[in-house]
Amino acid sequence: MTQTAFAEGVLMDVLPKDNSVVALDKFDNKIRLAFSGNVSERSPSLVVVDSTGTRVDKQDVQLTIGDRSILTATTVDLAAGCYAIRYRVVTEDGLVVSGICRFELKNKEVQP
Repeated sequence: MTQTAFAEGVLMDVLPKDNSVVALDKFDNKIRLAFSGNVSERSPSLVVVDSTGTRVDKQDVQLTIGDRSILTATTVDLAAGCYAIRYRVVTEDGLVVSGICRFELKNKEVQP
């Protein structure tokens, strides 16, 4: 019998996707990160900054623990530009998992 093991706390998905370009009118001001394994409730952190380093999230990070632990936050209304999501979680085993994901918002293209 083959067993598959997943490392705890690995970032499995992020919305908006890392290095993605999103139309400004399609961005819903929500940031969502999904982790494998058991993420601890100890000090989860999610910060969104613009290209000048100014914080643009509402500091309302929430952690939902389940099969995949989900870390969410919302942003203020954003303008077109480049943004970075900085995150940090601690697994139940004490492993610190952190990183940066980037995305860009662009104005909707005008159709001729």
